[in-house]
Amino acid sequence: MNISADVAADLRVAAVAAGCTVALSLVLRYGLGIAASPLLRLSPIAVYFGYLFLGKGSTGSAFENPRLWMVLTAVVTVATGAYLAT
Repeated sequence: MNISADVAADLRVAAVAAGCTVALSLVLRYGLGIAASPLLRLSPIAVYFGYLFLGKGSTGSAFENPRLWMVLTAVVTVATGAYLAT
């Protein structure tokens, strides 16, 4: 990958993490009326930091695929929401 493709991939993963964080916070607060701790509401951002530290490289591993991290962010968001809704 070239530098512009790396930057675009980073921006896509960051956008998904930010969007999921905002959506989770809004759904919990206004949709479900749940006052959750900030750490739980920021859980999608943790996946982004995992991507920055673990998912970037040039080994060709499937673990380095930005789509994997975007899906993982969505899964963590839904799992956190389900956990807090119960």
